Order: sequence, then C-alpha cells, then structure tokens
Amino acid sequence: MKTKAHILVVEDKSLIYKRLKMILKEHLYTVDAYSPSVEEAVGNINKKHPDLVLLDIDLQGEHNGIYLGELLKKEYNIPFIYVTDYDDDLTFYESLKTKQGDFISKKDINLSEEDPIVIQTKPHLDEKRLIRSIQTVLEQHKEEPIPIIKENILVYVDYIQNTKDLNSKTISQVPIPFKEVAYFTTNTEEIDEQKTEERKKTTYKKLERNNARAYTWLKKSYIVPNNLSVILKKVPHQFVRISDDYIVNLDNEFALQGRINGKRIQIADQILEISDRYKAEVEKRFEMLYERMK
Repeated sequence: MKTKAHILVVEDKSLIYKRLKMILKEHLYTVDAYSPSVEEAVGNINKKHPDLVLLDIDLQGEHNGIYLGELLKKEYNIPFIYVTDYDDDLTFYESLKTKQGDFISKKDINLSEEDPIVIQTKPHLDEKRLIRSIQTVLEQHKEEPIPIIKENILVYVDYIQNTKDLNSKTISQVPIPFKEVAYFTTNTEEIDEQKTEERKKTTYKKLERNNARAYTWLKKSYIVPNNLSVILKKVPHQFVRISDDYIVNLDNEFALQGRINGKRIQIADQILEISDRYKAEVEKRFEMLYERMK
C-alpha cells in the first residue's frame, strides 16, 4: 500500500523515538532518522523534506523544541505537532506563539521511558488520537503558502589560503541573501583538462577540503568556509542537494522550468546532473514547489 506521508520525529529519548516510529510505520507513514537535537533535525530536514514533524520540547543541545517550532513555521513552512512530557499551562501558552498544529502530552499516547508500551494490532484509542491529529494537520497545511526566506549567508569575496589570511585587508566577508544564491558547489571555476579528457565531459578542479563556492543568479562567485554537508544544515527549504558536488536553489522563478528529462537541471548558466542518490528528494521538492504555485 502507498505510504501516507514522511514524518520527522524530533525526540531526545531514543526509546520513545523507536516507539513512535513503530506506531507510525504500522499506520503506513515513513519515518526519518533519529533526531535528538535541533541541529540534527535541521540536517535531516535539508536531506529529506518531511511532510510533518512530531516535536518534543526538551531536546539535546543548546535549543529546545519551541525554538525549532519557530524555524519550522517561519523558515521551512513544515507543519508540526508538539508531543511532549511538558503538560503545564505555561509551556502550552508559550508554545502557541509558534502556531503548532496540535499539542499532545506523551501521557495521552502512553509514551514514557519507564513503562513498556504494547503496540496493539487493532486501533487503540490513544494511537487514534495521534494519527487523527497528524492527518488533520496535514490536510489543513495543504493550502498554506510558502514563506519568503529573508536570511543571509556570510561568504568571503576571496579565497582564504590559510587561517592567517583571515586578518588580511584583502579578504572581506559579506552577507548574501539565500534567495540570490543559485547553487553551492565544491568545484572551482577552472576546468580540469586531464579529467575532462578522461571522462569525456567537462570536469572542474576541486576547492580545498571544507570549502565550497556560492554562485549567484547574477553570476558572482564567493567562497564559503564549509563543506556541503554543513551548508545543507543551514540553508532554507528551497535548496536541495542534487549530487556530491552541488546544492541548488529551486527558486520558483528560476528553476521550476529548468529540468531536462528528470536527469539534469539548468541552474543559472549551468546544466547539472542529478545523481540517482538524490533524485527522489529532488522530485519531491519540485512537486511541493509546483503545487504551491497553482
């Protein structure tokens, strides 16, 4: 049978995550990887965009679930439901600022680390509460518009050879709005003649390790002192990884008409190949953005 939706469970207790995953899979949802912190959750969101997030409030790391709830609402436009131990009025009213889909106490679905949970083969009243809430929130979210992303990324206008160059007057760092970035890549702009000849296709020389290049729609190039895996954790929802070498911006205005036979995509002045490893997620992002444009 066809799965209903892809769900990210953000929960710091692995046992509870496993129990929720078991419940969800029995009801034909797919479930993303274990995400005990905001950082892990953002990384998983950017690898595979979930349809909905089940979000605990007490998480590992610097930030809590309410902080992530703000990001989900304002930056990613992903619906979410709090599933938490905190059942007090103060937490509930604080959480309302994030406009969550629902607020469910773990007691309502018999989730705790201490007491074992029995997953029944027939629908259980407590499970029904959770599943109906998920389906209701998913249905309500279909008509919500994608938010406008205004955040920037700090980039260098020149290549940094080593750490002592950070104090050089010739190196300057500037903020670039995400919406102006066409793609991030590990490639330089210099063609590798030898590999191009060997592979019979244009191949570029690589940047040094843990560096990437941001290329804008206006054909300007900047250096980002991070690898693509780190960048993927920071970028907004319209960015998707298409290969080991590229993260592209599926901005509505520029990219929705840029696919070529589903295997390649035209971004700015480049025609880029979509690796099989990332193809399913790329297709999902296209469908999501296209539906919101109708």
